[in-house]
Amino acid sequence: MKKLLSIISVAVMAVGLTATLSFANGSGAGIVNSPHDLSTEAWNFRGEICRVCHVPHDHGRNTGDVGLLWNHGLSSATYLMYAEDTHTNFIDGAADPEPTGISKLCLGCHDGTVAIDDFDNNIGLGTTMISDYNAGYQVPGIADVGTDKNLSNTHPISVFYDNQSDPGLNPPTHVMGTLAGGQTYTIDDVLDGGKVQCSSCHDVHDEEAVPGTHLLRVPNNIATGVASGLCLTCHNK
Repeated sequence: MKKLLSIISVAVMAVGLTATLSFANGSGAGIVNSPHDLSTEAWNFRGEICRVCHVPHDHGRNTGDVGLLWNHGLSSATYLMYAEDTHTNFIDGAADPEPTGISKLCLGCHDGTVAIDDFDNNIGLGTTMISDYNAGYQVPGIADVGTDKNLSNTHPISVFYDNQSDPGLNPPTHVMGTLAGGQTYTIDDVLDGGKVQCSSCHDVHDEEAVPGTHLLRVPNNIATGVASGLCLTCHNK
């Protein structure tokens, strides 16, 4: 189960770059026609969906420590993480000094320093930035300029989910959602090596995402389900 969910969660977060999906809302129907289906973009010279992020045979883009047959440029920015700022006392789990795992891959498009068309044989030559489509999907925000990125005001990522130290967190065995086939999955299933990453909240391949949301795994407002449902899945408040 965990392997299945890790495969589901291995691209970049919702961007919504195609002309017909400018609001980056998913449908829960899979990658085709989802916010991450960039096959019709003019810069997508192969007209493929998966190749923007993945390639079946290594073309020298994967350094070996990234995994997931990665095919997209990675950011070289340095980051001020949530736990490194004045929020240190609010983090009980051990935090990485820089983004790791799947979050590192997400930031390859979303931190605004790497072009979206920086993939395959175009590595280092891309010019289309996320802000060219919608600056609202840049993380950190568009006001965070330069190569030093401030993630201290966003949800903590690359941090161990430690409910033993933080009684305000539900145990990892707590049910998070239900797959299309009726099988439930837990918080632990969406952690990346025990860590909270971007993919813990977002189903980037839009297979099980809540329709009408930014690829959220759990509805987070009354319009799509329960008010703050996603937050309350992990946070026992």
